[in-house]
Amino acid sequence: MKTILFTYQSPVGTFWIRPEPAGRVQLGIDRHLLKSYDSPKAAARDVAAKNTGFAAWDTVEHAVVPRELHNWKRGSTLRSKKSAKPRLDSESEHE
Repeated sequence: MKTILFTYQSPVGTFWIRPEPAGRVQLGIDRHLLKSYDSPKAAARDVAAKNTGFAAWDTVEHAVVPRELHNWKRGSTLRSKKSAKPRLDSESEHE
């Protein structure tokens, strides 16, 4: 299991922010890895700005978006299955 710092349930999937080495954090949605950031706040700002690199979210209209990280759900765990590893977004574009 991976430790998740924050989650946000969006209309297109569940965004998550988890710790990475060197004090960075990883943003993802469902099983897709998106971007690495210096802080959870920076990752949440990109979700609010719809600047995640995940087209299904970045182009959605009229979604209620949490503007601040304190509006995200705090803490969770990500259960991983051996056959269900997170994929880079660029990998899913070629399927």
